[in-house]
Amino acid sequence: MSEWRDAVRRELDRFRRETGSSSVSRQELLEQALPRFERQFPGAQTPGQTMSRVLQELGRRDEITLHGGGLYEIHTLSYEHGTPDVEVEPDGEPYHAETSDTVVGARSLPTSFRRTTLARFGCRCPVSGVDHERLLDVAHVLSWSEHPDHRLDPGNVLVLDRTHHAAFDRGLFTIDAGLTLRTNPSLETDSAVLERTLVEADGSTLTLPDPVVLDTSYLSARNEHHENLDWFPA
Repeated sequence: MSEWRDAVRRELDRFRRETGSSSVSRQELLEQALPRFERQFPGAQTPGQTMSRVLQELGRRDEITLHGGGLYEIHTLSYEHGTPDVEVEPDGEPYHAETSDTVVGARSLPTSFRRTTLARFGCRCPVSGVDHERLLDVAHVLSWSEHPDHRLDPGNVLVLDRTHHAAFDRGLFTIDAGLTLRTNPSLETDSAVLERTLVEADGSTLTLPDPVVLDTSYLSARNEHHENLDWFPA
């Protein structure tokens, strides 16, 4: 059973890493995990029921907590066989998971803060229009790593889809104090999405839903000091 527990832990970790949320429903977790469960445990007749039993066990171990509405809150997960560094692709060939430089990495926001921020933005990226919750991030104007005191400051966050969050953090575009989108003039892309949302939208004004308020002093400070914004103002 310990293999099942670690398999469920991996899926909980994966969900938290990919969504930035520490809350997950049973159905969301099963939809994500079922193909891997079927490959890892080919003899399992009812993987969904087994996963439910494992979630109960992890709850008793205080690794997760079941809240109202059927949502599990993910805490610290204690692997019994070490954190796996090899997983299996659908074709059966192994691939190696390793630490890399990602946008979100191991950031963990309180679930309530993420939900509140998404709700304030109407669960929609104001740059791209993406409106699927699991494809949206809470992005920081003043960087997460250099400004820990502002991580939970509502005036320092906005909702961006994952692609535009990465582009924002890497200085491919920014937003000035007048909420005008400014695109790095060196950006070259064959992506129709980036062409439409960044290249062609350069100089356009973002419309944010009420009552969203971005602190313009944070935007000005970011644009002056961010290491990847030496092109701003052009």
